[in-house]
Amino acid sequence: DSLETLAQTQTNPTLKRALKQVLSDVEGGQVFSKALAKHPSLFDPIFVGLIAAGEKTGHFSFVLHHLFEHLKWVDDVQSQTLKALRYPALMAIVLLSVLLILMTTLVPQLISFMESFAQDLPLSTRCLIACSTFLEQHIFLLSFITLMCSGLLTGFFTFHPKGPLWKTKLLNALPLFGPLRQQMALSRFCHLFALLIKSGIDVLQALQTIRDNLNDGRMIRALEDIERFIKEGLSLSAAFEKSGFFPPLVIHMIKIGEQTSALEKMLFHVKEYFDTLLKRQVDQTIGLIEPLMILWIGIFLASLIYAFFLPLYGTLSVLEV
Repeated sequence: DSLETLAQTQTNPTLKRALKQVLSDVEGGQVFSKALAKHPSLFDPIFVGLIAAGEKTGHFSFVLHHLFEHLKWVDDVQSQTLKALRYPALMAIVLLSVLLILMTTLVPQLISFMESFAQDLPLSTRCLIACSTFLEQHIFLLSFITLMCSGLLTGFFTFHPKGPLWKTKLLNALPLFGPLRQQMALSRFCHLFALLIKSGIDVLQALQTIRDNLNDGRMIRALEDIERFIKEGLSLSAAFEKSGFFPPLVIHMIKIGEQTSALEKMLFHVKEYFDTLLKRQVDQTIGLIEPLMILWIGIFLASLIYAFFLPLYGTLSVLEV
């Protein structure tokens, strides 16, 4: 009845079709988790894994509560990410658009005028004119090269065996956003690991489920190593320490969790710590980006005035004389 109500009240057509198919499969005798697993684009491995754990343990309402908390946390992390990226992305688009319009429309119209009356143009003005001419003549070629390079990089990051690892290294090396991304990945791991363990899923299966749901190449490789170390007989904390990826705080809390039989509780504490750190770091990043963007815009406008408008003013002054 609940699935039927959800399917009837759903406004998203894709989700509505999927829920109707899930309802049909469940009525046909299929397990709920397996019916959900047929729609990986809507229900990720974490979602399906938690539902399957609830079916095995009999604590379905308990698992659904934690699933709700998980989806709420995912939404919060996504809002934090958008909050950090929205302002600099918007300012970068505006700045590049203004630069492109000026270099391809305004500057070419005034080049001939300046060259006619100014015998000796400053070096900065000549450089500006050269850049404008190059952009005007090769704008389509540059656009094609940019799109082709973007496609090649996307293909390499997606299909090459070491693509995700190189993508992670490249993104983590970005100033300001690299550390923010690493904090987000650690917070996500601790949250998912604690959630899966608390729902009754064993450690190895939890690690594999998380690994299949990550897009961080370095963490995926670290989790593969941890799984191998555990199979070789190492304890969980020793395997995490040997992987060389996770910070000492995570290793220490896992060790305490093993000793006190409260692993999920310790992981939730670490997750809360990283969540607080993430929010603080997002606010600090935004607070630092705003003046930096204003500074770059000021430098751009000052350079444009120095390279173009001052010589133009000098030319007009000569004409008045």
